[in-house]
Amino acid sequence: MDTDLWYSNVRPPHETTDQLDTSPRRRVRTAVKAIIIRNEHLLTIKMQDQRGIFYTLPGGGQERGEALPDALRRECLEEIGLAVEVGALRFVRDHIVRREVDDVHQLDLFFLCSIAANAEPTVGHIPDTAQIGVAWLPLTDLEAYRFYPQVLRPILAHGFDNTMPVYLDEAR
Repeated sequence: MDTDLWYSNVRPPHETTDQLDTSPRRRVRTAVKAIIIRNEHLLTIKMQDQRGIFYTLPGGGQERGEALPDALRRECLEEIGLAVEVGALRFVRDHIVRREVDDVHQLDLFFLCSIAANAEPTVGHIPDTAQIGVAWLPLTDLEAYRFYPQVLRPILAHGFDNTMPVYLDEAR
């Protein structure tokens, strides 16, 4: 199939007869997350909110026109100050946060990643607003920490392989 011909038949959303609803209540946010394991420890972002300390994986929102691996590399530089090698897509989490005014629908894509053997993560140059540090959490004790997303705690703590489901449905 001739690519130029194919593209000429595709109309951009703004040229369709249907009105494209891009209001916050209709958008799905795509985010990328890095699973970085070294010596049976998981690299996490240390955060603080009104309830105290919690941990999450490095990563964040994909920007328009940005490939997923590029988004993850950028987010890791911003949050942990390190270049990462992006590996296989391991989990997809479909998540909706129900709120009074508008729901937040997010699709999280978790990639196995690696960093240089001698690299030491630190707070990057553009950390998240609640970020107060980085931490290596022992995989065997992961369930003892306030770690998000909670659905990943038992999976990461007890090991995972290719027989585990990729899709983690928390959207219902």
